[in-house]
Amino acid sequence: MTDTDKNTKLDGISLIILIISGVVILFSFFSPIIFVQETILGFNFTTTGPIGDTIGGIMNPFIAIAGVFLTFLAFYIQFKANRLQRDLFRQELDYNKFENQFYEMLKLHKANVNEIQIDEVKLYIQEKSDRENSIDRVEKVISGRKAFDFLKSEFEIIYLIAKKHFPHREPKIWVNEAYGVFFHGLRKSSLDLHDFYKEVDNVKEQHKKNHFTGLPKTIDNIVKHETNIQIKDNLRFDLFEGHSSQLAHYYRHLYQTVKFVVNQDKELLSYNEKRKYLRILRAQLSNQEQAMLFYNWLSDFGKQWNNEKNKFFTDYRMIHNIYQELIMEEVNLKEIFDFDSGYLKEENREIDPLFEFQDWKE
Repeated sequence: MTDTDKNTKLDGISLIILIISGVVILFSFFSPIIFVQETILGFNFTTTGPIGDTIGGIMNPFIAIAGVFLTFLAFYIQFKANRLQRDLFRQELDYNKFENQFYEMLKLHKANVNEIQIDEVKLYIQEKSDRENSIDRVEKVISGRKAFDFLKSEFEIIYLIAKKHFPHREPKIWVNEAYGVFFHGLRKSSLDLHDFYKEVDNVKEQHKKNHFTGLPKTIDNIVKHETNIQIKDNLRFDLFEGHSSQLAHYYRHLYQTVKFVVNQDKELLSYNEKRKYLRILRAQLSNQEQAMLFYNWLSDFGKQWNNEKNKFFTDYRMIHNIYQELIMEEVNLKEIFDFDSGYLKEENREIDPLFEFQDWKE
């Protein structure tokens, strides 16, 4: 029962006043009969005058008392109505305030996406008649949502290198090692720690020597046994430089936006309404963005997205649009999330799957 329902129904005080008033009025009809009889206390009202004066004189006080109670009840109901109106007005203000802030945060999210950019470099070698070659460096900026396609490919290359050098570890370790390099960049101080970092550096330097072209051939020894990976020759920029300066802010704001919606009081926003607003937010995320958000969480860099306290991926479906073919083969979504677990579901929906691709199988 909502606060509105509670305020529109008679409460205990109102019922008591109505009962007392009814009893008093009912008693007033029988009071003349009672009081004109000779009582055991010796009172005898048979000499009080004409019967009309007797009835009026006896009933009027009781009716007046009942009138006092009913008048009080009328004022009390009016008081409750005023309070209900005030509460509804305050609730409407709170809702409008929430909506305004949500859409402002959504606007900032779009701005954050547009600010993410990659400086694509193309080197053109031109021959000169004096046997000298000149290299023209042409830069092209890849920005916005499209940049996540390139970021995802860069991360997956590092993942494959990690898989090669940590063959006996679980895929989560490969993701964690790869995301560390992807996010912070390759540090020269790490080259002596493990051959994994050395091979990442070799790929980086060879890619630069090849003037940022021919990447599939550069990493052929890494992907030759991968049947589901196709590396395109489109990563024409300095690899493994790190993206924390751009992505850290992007993920922080996105997280705060989701948290802002989820933490709204249930009296203001029901679970279904929260899902509605988060669906609007998720619609701004491409599949590649959601895949990178998933990797961010799985690597433990963004572990707060889905843990014992927050269920942003499960209960609130923030990566609903990813599917198994979009991510690395060994990272099994069903094993990680257990599709049959009791996640929250929207009311009046027979099917509310964790991922969109589950609908395809229905």
